[in-house]
Amino acid sequence: MIIGTFIFYFVLFIVVFSLPGSRNAEKSNTLFKFLAIPALFGIGMAFLSVIKVYFIYKLLALVFVLVTGLLSYWQYGNQIRRWWK
Repeated sequence: MIIGTFIFYFVLFIVVFSLPGSRNAEKSNTLFKFLAIPALFGIGMAFLSVIKVYFIYKLLALVFVLVTGLLSYWQYGNQIRRWWK
């Protein structure tokens, strides 16, 4: 059950992160970033499923993470862009 939940969220986050367009395939760690970030989010959502967190709280947790990420990007945008390239 837990592996099915992880795979569902992993595929969902891969689709979501691939929508803006394809990244440059020149870098060797692009594939790692493309798979690692959705895997981390998938593990987090699967863990929340294990502890029986309701769907609305999962969405609220996701919104909290996105707002925190946006504020972090606002503060550390240059460093994040250098790491991403």
